[in-house]
Amino acid sequence: MRIALAGLQHETNTFAPGLTEAEDFLAPGGWPKQSRGDEIEAALAGTSVPMAGALRVLKHTDITAVPLLWTMALPSGRVRHAAFEALADEIAGRLQDQLPVDGLFLELHGAMATTEDDDAEGALLGRLRTLVGPDLPIVVALDLHTNLSARMVAAADQMFAYLTYPHIDMADTGARAMKRLLELAKGAPRPAKAFRQMAYLLPLVAQGTGSSPVEGLYRAAEARTDVDTMITLGFPLADVPDAGPALAIYAESQDAADAAANETLQQWTQAEPQFHAHLCTAAQGVEQAMQIDKHPVVIADVQDNPGGGGSNDTTGLLHALIEAKAEGALLVHIADGEAAKAAVDAGVDAVLDISVGGRTDPESGAPVPGPWRVVAVGDGQFTGVGPMYAGASIEMGPVALLEQAGVRVIVAGRRMQASEPALIHHLGLDPAELPILCVKSSVHFRGAYEKMASEIILVAAPGRVTMDLASLNYSSSRRRPASA
Repeated sequence: MRIALAGLQHETNTFAPGLTEAEDFLAPGGWPKQSRGDEIEAALAGTSVPMAGALRVLKHTDITAVPLLWTMALPSGRVRHAAFEALADEIAGRLQDQLPVDGLFLELHGAMATTEDDDAEGALLGRLRTLVGPDLPIVVALDLHTNLSARMVAAADQMFAYLTYPHIDMADTGARAMKRLLELAKGAPRPAKAFRQMAYLLPLVAQGTGSSPVEGLYRAAEARTDVDTMITLGFPLADVPDAGPALAIYAESQDAADAAANETLQQWTQAEPQFHAHLCTAAQGVEQAMQIDKHPVVIADVQDNPGGGGSNDTTGLLHALIEAKAEGALLVHIADGEAAKAAVDAGVDAVLDISVGGRTDPESGAPVPGPWRVVAVGDGQFTGVGPMYAGASIEMGPVALLEQAGVRVIVAGRRMQASEPALIHHLGLDPAELPILCVKSSVHFRGAYEKMASEIILVAAPGRVTMDLASLNYSSSRRRPASA
């Protein structure tokens, strides 16, 4: 038996400026580099991505893995359609060359939008289904933030989304999907499918699976063993028709699938008033953190989350830290390659009269002027140790730890969500020993820091990953922000 595998991931923030180009898929910060064919298994070995989990399942069988292409770009603006088409062409072409196969595993994000198609994954799945015909089983591993479409559900035999946010089960999701694919490839009957969409959009900070009401809703779905339930919470910073939470039910009969789908939809509809997020200003958050004796206090700059398309260089929180003289606080991190290079070139203990941040998104805060003292420098090459990036070889470019008025900030050449402690260790610090740890992340930081934090404070400094969805000018979305 031969199983083909391919991966293509991008989460598109249609409100972010600029386009995502072909080169952005080559070497995304924190994630493996683009790889093809036989090089894929080595490139993904030991990482947490879904295909790594899928490949590990095949290792324990006599089934031949046929890897085609794996590639990812960091969340950002719409993908240039020609770049998407080139990747889709390559996947389809490589699959065509390998036919016949007995099944197709796909790792997709589920929230990619191009300059010409709001549902890129639906287009890709439809194309591949046409290529292989109606009988070949196709199973897909998806991100929890998928903007699920009817076109996607129709083209795949079954889909599996991450069950956790922070995403600490990515490889497990790939393994679950592969096990199901093998069942179908060996002759298990195809399931009936039911697809439903909720009537609202959820801000990212309301989507944490360890918080109410999401936790309870997921538990209710897991308790129902007569059907397979997939719930996706949607990526709300995409002005596309299918943005928002949705569900797909897989069952032995259509009646069972429809009944379970209607019941689950009703549960989510009734829970809408419970979704809320408590945010404060950056100044308020810093003041509150400085009054807490037990450390570390974690402040999350939730609206400059590079994992949601943020520029990773806004300065609202950094300004607030310096103005409050938050001694010992650390901000992770500002993507400012110019400042990082200047610091590395100058060396430890040098004092630089340079500005930091605010280069790509000045509307979200002016650069922070110097002087800055260089506390530590590094080459930005390390191995991930956190639950999301564990085992990944990470290349951030030159990195530096800068200090001004007792406030410290890490600057680096690349964007990367602040959910990886290895970057802090790389510059000689222990996050558990910091009085205040500030992270540019909406929810993923919780995987690495929630257990050690004495308290978590969410601040709404200016940034492109807004949590106030009502402030966005939606024109294509069919759904409205949740009303708490």
